[in-house]
Amino acid sequence: MATTNKTNLITLGLCEIQVGEAAPSGVMPTTLVKIGKTYKDTAKIAQDSSDVTEHFEEGKAAPEVRRKSRKIPTLVFSIMDASVQDLVDYVGGENVGTTTKPVWGYDGNEVVANKAIKVITEQGLDFEIPNGDIEAVINADLTASGIFLVDFTVTPMAVSSGKALRGIPHE
Repeated sequence: MATTNKTNLITLGLCEIQVGEAAPSGVMPTTLVKIGKTYKDTAKIAQDSSDVTEHFEEGKAAPEVRRKSRKIPTLVFSIMDASVQDLVDYVGGENVGTTTKPVWGYDGNEVVANKAIKVITEQGLDFEIPNGDIEAVINADLTASGIFLVDFTVTPMAVSSGKALRGIPHE
């Protein structure tokens, strides 16, 4: 039986988000690189409430049975200054230009590969997602005061060993 450390662990601040090749095995890859410039105050890990099914006896207010289907937390964040390669890797598409003069081409049919994601915090827990499904969408405000962002939603997917999402005390 695992022991539980009851000491307070305060998690706050984002240092960087790293990305690597997806690991459906559950083992994080040894090579991870910074995903890009995370836009200030956009990184968040949140868990939606469970789907709940209740069964009632006729005329009674209290349920006889209550079933909950829990949901896994998701990671959301935005990056700024996305390159053509960032768009290809995370939104989809391909480089229809050359290596020296890249051009992003997109028709919406492209499949984006899962990635391993590591969230490094200033203190507290760092988070690992060995097999993350990435949905990245363009969010560009092309006004004089706007900015071109790519918004990410990363959903932890099942792994064959270990857990789909892990929080590891920061060293």
